[in-house]
Amino acid sequence: MNEKEIQRLADLLFDKIMEKQEQADQEYHEQIQKLVNNGYQISSVQAEKYRDELGLDQEERLVGELARLQTLMMIFEDKEEYERAAMMQKKIEKINNKLNNGSGKY
Repeated sequence: MNEKEIQRLADLLFDKIMEKQEQADQEYHEQIQKLVNNGYQISSVQAEKYRDELGLDQEERLVGELARLQTLMMIFEDKEEYERAAMMQKKIEKINNKLNNGSGKY
């Protein structure tokens, strides 16, 4: 395998991984939305119980996700995959809206 073939294989693997991650993200979002639509609420006491293993709260997780998406968007722009970069931009805007919540902080 030459360098060009290896790069093509790496790109295909990356695309497949991103596809799977986007599917998992969408499924997770749909599950959470179903819970919310059914009236499920997390109290502040429960929220403390459900902090992730690193002790991150929702805002901190959103900031981490924002950084991940911005990195992916830059990668796609560098590879001139503007359609995929635009998808990342839409996700970034959604997270920014959640984070800002009118504060203009992010």
